[in-house]
Amino acid sequence: MTIEWNGKNRRKDFLGHIIETNNFKTLVEVGTRYGGTIFYLLDRFPQLKVYAIDSDISQFYNSTVAEKYGDRLIAIEGLSQNVAKQIPDNSIDLIFIDANHNYPYVKNDIKDYRKKLNDKGIMAGHDIDYPGVNKAVNELIESYDVGPNFVWVANKFKN
Repeated sequence: MTIEWNGKNRRKDFLGHIIETNNFKTLVEVGTRYGGTIFYLLDRFPQLKVYAIDSDISQFYNSTVAEKYGDRLIAIEGLSQNVAKQIPDNSIDLIFIDANHNYPYVKNDIKDYRKKLNDKGIMAGHDIDYPGVNKAVNELIESYDVGPNFVWVANKFKN
């Protein structure tokens, strides 16, 4: 898979490019923290629906955010491996993994969330330069590309 990119070295712009190029409508962000990426994408793409998963949604989600984005933003609090079942299988266009970067967590996130992708879906994640992320991606992903800001992008998984 090759993704051409000549834009800024920011993951939110790169993810926006992937969404726009593929006309994606659904995104899961595993590890949302303060919400900068999802807010940018929700503002840029009015058709986008985002599942934002974090162990502490109070860092990004409040009544003002709920009112602004309505049902386009579904904030789910909990550990990623515990809440994966709340996302329907085969329903998501783009999954972005940016939670705990230690190997067992990244490995579990890839395994738990890849079944959430639809047939044309893409999985991506942040910080391929972290040893735990790199090990899990290389173990579970058949082939991947690296974009700006150490974002890895894949759509072929090993069995």
